Amino acid sequence: MIKNIKNTLIGCDFSINKPATCLFHDNKYYFIAWPHGMKEDIKDIFKSNGVTIIDRTDDKEKGSTNSEQMRYVIENSNYLANLIRASLEYFINKNTYLAFEGLSYASTGDMALQLGGYKYVTMNELKNIIPLSNMFTYSPITCKSIAGCAKRGMGKADMIDKFIEIGPNCAFRTALKNNPELFQSKKAKNWIMLVDDLVDAYFVLKTLQIKEKL
Repeated sequence: MIKNIKNTLIGCDFSINKPATCLFHDNKYYFIAWPHGMKEDIKDIFKSNGVTIIDRTDDKEKGSTNSEQMRYVIENSNYLANLIRASLEYFINKNTYLAFEGLSYASTGDMALQLGGYKYVTMNELKNIIPLSNMFTYSPITCKSIAGCAKRGMGKADMIDKFIEIGPNCAFRTALKNNPELFQSKKAKNWIMLVDDLVDAYFVLKTLQIKEKL
């Protein structure tokens, strides 16, 4: 059980297109996400079930040359970092603790480098409020272990099942438990975009609590 503290704890599952956070603030859980390219009807499902969705206005023109694409990444990573900071400012201060899920060991190539770049730009922006000493990164396998999903073959669906089983008392978990069809594709019954990211953010938060004894 997380202590009754005024300091905000934040778990972040960071990505370029759908970063998601779980916050524990004043004994309540909050879920905030910044998805890019999500359909409005899907956004409405999350908004109606305890998740704050922040709209993005990324420039879609990435350029055609390497130099233009480089400039785009710099501008867009700063845009996203500023948007995330502005969205969290109500909750955060110098006593906030923030944790990220680290890159998987299988992440390689330009996309992995770009993801790392976006993540560090965001961390650099947030350190204007949250001290770096209060920021942590945990490996994906560590977060899976905290969730009890580290066995070989266990994946995103198992993490979601575990969240439904032992997650916090909040509107998002209640909706997943009582009306899972809202968050599943009609034909394949797969979980829709963002569910796994929000769940991962929660278990990053739990990892922060347990590892740092908060």
